[in-house]
Amino acid sequence: MKTTKSTIKTEVTYDDEMRNKYLIRKEWDKNKKKALVIMKNTGQADEIVQDQTTMYVINNLSKLDYGVAEIVNLFPSMDDDETKESSVDNLKCIQEAIARVDDVIIAVGKGVETNKKAVERLNMILALLLDKKANILQLEAKFGRKGFHPLYPALKNQWKLVSYEDCEKVC
Repeated sequence: MKTTKSTIKTEVTYDDEMRNKYLIRKEWDKNKKKALVIMKNTGQADEIVQDQTTMYVINNLSKLDYGVAEIVNLFPSMDDDETKESSVDNLKCIQEAIARVDDVIIAVGKGVETNKKAVERLNMILALLLDKKANILQLEAKFGRKGFHPLYPALKNQWKLVSYEDCEKVC
């Protein structure tokens, strides 16, 4: 009989009022690659609870030999009441996370293309990423389409990461 053990260290960064969630960081092997995953809205995950999206992010990054996941969102508000201050704090948090990771995965999904505010926010983040010369990736489905969210059914259990090519269009 063989017993294996592992510990996942979780940190969550909120504002003082706990109304905005800026970052979820999960570390299971600090000696492996680190990824920053950028999605659209905060989910239900916290330092203990895992939502489906966070679970798929961790499972797939582990399969791809990452040891740390940092998860951020275009919109940090947990109650859909975003302020200018929370937007600025969110961008600061993202900027700090960029410096700590090897790869940045844009996983906002296809729906942001029709949301003017989301496109605006994504453009700001892409400008930061390009300025920092980050390695920007995205999820690609087996049929060749790119730009999906981790909950997209064809990708839930196996990610294929490819270079983020939409920069020219979006930026």
